Amino acid sequence: MDRQLAEALCGFQKPISTLDNRIIVITCHPGQIVKHGDISVLNEGMPIYCRPYEKSHPIIKFKVNFPENGFLSPNKLSLLQKLLPKRKEVEEMDEMGQVELVDFDPNQERWHHYNREAYEDDRHHPRDLQLAAELGKTLLDRNTELEDSLQQMYTTNQEQLQEIEYLTKQVELLRQMNEQHAKVYEQLDVTARELEETNQKLVADSKASQQKILSLTETIECLQNNIDHLQGQVEELKSSGSGKRQRKCELEKPAPSFSCLKELYDLRQHFVYDHVFAEKITSLHSQQSPEEEENEHLKKTVTTLQAQLSLERQKRLTMEEEYGLVLKENSELEQQLRAGDAYRARALELEAKVVEMRRALQAEHPFPNGVEKLVPDPLLVPFKEPSQSLLEEMFLTVSEAYRKPLKRSSSDTVLSSLAGGDIVKGHEETCIRRARAVKQRGVSLLHEVDTQYSALKVKYEELLKKCQQEQGSLSHKAVQTARAPARDPTGAGAHGWEPCCVAAERPCSPTEAATPEYKALFKEIFSCINKTKQEIEEQRARYRSLSSHPSPLVPD
Repeated sequence: MDRQLAEALCGFQKPISTLDNRIIVITCHPGQIVKHGDISVLNEGMPIYCRPYEKSHPIIKFKVNFPENGFLSPNKLSLLQKLLPKRKEVEEMDEMGQVELVDFDPNQERWHHYNREAYEDDRHHPRDLQLAAELGKTLLDRNTELEDSLQQMYTTNQEQLQEIEYLTKQVELLRQMNEQHAKVYEQLDVTARELEETNQKLVADSKASQQKILSLTETIECLQNNIDHLQGQVEELKSSGSGKRQRKCELEKPAPSFSCLKELYDLRQHFVYDHVFAEKITSLHSQQSPEEEENEHLKKTVTTLQAQLSLERQKRLTMEEEYGLVLKENSELEQQLRAGDAYRARALELEAKVVEMRRALQAEHPFPNGVEKLVPDPLLVPFKEPSQSLLEEMFLTVSEAYRKPLKRSSSDTVLSSLAGGDIVKGHEETCIRRARAVKQRGVSLLHEVDTQYSALKVKYEELLKKCQQEQGSLSHKAVQTARAPARDPTGAGAHGWEPCCVAAERPCSPTEAATPEYKALFKEIFSCINKTKQEIEEQRARYRSLSSHPSPLVPD
């Protein structure tokens, strides 16, 4: 900052602008002398990085401009000398020379220097020529070396640019794969949430079924108590009716008498219409008493109640079987959910194996050039896509299995509407319908599982073949694979379905595992499917036995 001598002695104020578009005023108070070359630090500057409330200290270097010669008269100079501090007196010595100051002229000094160099060049001309030649040769050699190094740097720069471009493409590809993985994880979370909700619904349905079973059990117990009570009443009525009949017969028996002819003649005169009298007597004997009518009515009621009781018992057994099926479906769905987690872990293991294979290939085949060290694009196989489709198909199957409604029958309306032979007929039709529904549901479930397994097997073989082809193209080794032919998924049925063994024989490398893990996974899947088939066959046999042997009515 340039300042005049008066400002340096008497003080000044100077506004300056900072880099953050602020204006600050620098104040130098009177009596505070600013010297030439002084550096001052202020407390107001640019904000410090990561500390916005603290400011830096700007540095200002002052330059004091002195006035020209003769700007003051001798009188003013004497006054100025009086105002300024006293100067030191110089001690005079014997051997002292008097000189005067003269302004420095750089042009004149340069002219003298050139004259001196020209004189020296004339004296050392031959030696200078030799030195110049050697210097020129050295410069040419150095120029050649610099050109070679420049060409090498240019080549290296091009290679680095290609490498940077390739790495950029790989980063973009990895970003896309990461987005796909994130989408898969979101779908898995949504599917898991739906499975949890469906599980909660099934638990609620099972609780409702238990409550309904308890209510039906209580109803059956009440009906049994009513039947026992009615049977007791019937027995009491039977005993009381037999006693009354015996008494009545004893009372109606006539006393043995020997009527005379006159009495018989009088009886003939009084009862002229003998046939009318006979009809009245027979009608009295043919009419039933109210107790007998009530007894018959109670017998019919007991028969109806026993039929209803047997029907309720059968419905109770059916509800218990349905509850067992619901629990079994719930356990199967939980196993499928755990299998989905296992598939996710298997996909991660496959990705780790691919990374290890890439590292092994890079270690086995080193390249001198930095660009050729990079793995080509075909090796970056998206292993997540097959597992993603696999998981999506499995969870779609699980959701379809969840959406299958369970058929239930309410017993309240049946109790009020059915009676006698209609009850037995309705019970048989209900058992047959339930057996058919269970059979159809088992067949469709096995067909879906078989179809999905065939599709998964074909996808797995294609993926394995692709990986082996790419590995053979990179390592220049022969890969031999032997696989069992994939079975047509449309020909899969519910009976006679045996698991196909998939075997792949290839030379072992230090980066691959000794025993394949997918065989154990497939064995577990096959065991679960066979177990499900056996359970479904048992359910079919049970429903067939129930439908072929209906429970008979309890006789009176």
